[in-house]
Amino acid sequence: MNQSEAASREGLQFFGRVSASVSHEIKNVFAVINEAAGLIGDLTTMAERGMPIKPERLKRASDAIQGQIRRGDAIVKNMNAFAHSTDEDVREVNLGEILQLTLALTTRLADMKQIRLIAGHCEPVSLKANPFDLMRLLHSSIAAALDSLSAGDSLVVGVEPAGHGASFSLSAPGKDAPLANDEAFSALARSMGAAVSVDEASGTSLLRLRAAGTR
Repeated sequence: MNQSEAASREGLQFFGRVSASVSHEIKNVFAVINEAAGLIGDLTTMAERGMPIKPERLKRASDAIQGQIRRGDAIVKNMNAFAHSTDEDVREVNLGEILQLTLALTTRLADMKQIRLIAGHCEPVSLKANPFDLMRLLHSSIAAALDSLSAGDSLVVGVEPAGHGASFSLSAPGKDAPLANDEAFSALARSMGAAVSVDEASGTSLLRLRAAGTR
């Protein structure tokens, strides 16, 4: 397998992991809706038998269904935006929006590790990049940072302009810098001109990214 084929396979594996995570979230939405619908069915049966039912029980079930529909709609919108990230190879990308989307797609991974994932300070910044590869780079860096943390910790991720590119910051309050190097995603980092550094004073990991076509 040559380098191009390996990169393509890694991209497909990433798309598969995200798709599997999203489908699991959608199944959870359906499970809650099914439970609430079952309760409404039970209450309806009780009413048909002449048993009094409290309106607030119906309202709670209705609110649960409506809340899950909103949640499901947000999940599908995120998945749709992720799928469309493959439409163009390189374009002008709003890094704040890309970071927010990546955080949304990574939240379940953080939840499974019982780590709170937080969007930190995000300054307006855009640059030319491949949006799919950028999300893969961010997802990989966040996943690597999560692996260094423990249940109950928090991971704060932000972005700001830096020279001809941008700098993504990853920090865990009360902990050392959560990402020491790019070992977990070094090939992708090199191909995108990205590098990891650590600000020892603040305990913050910095993932610096240059705009496509710059040196």
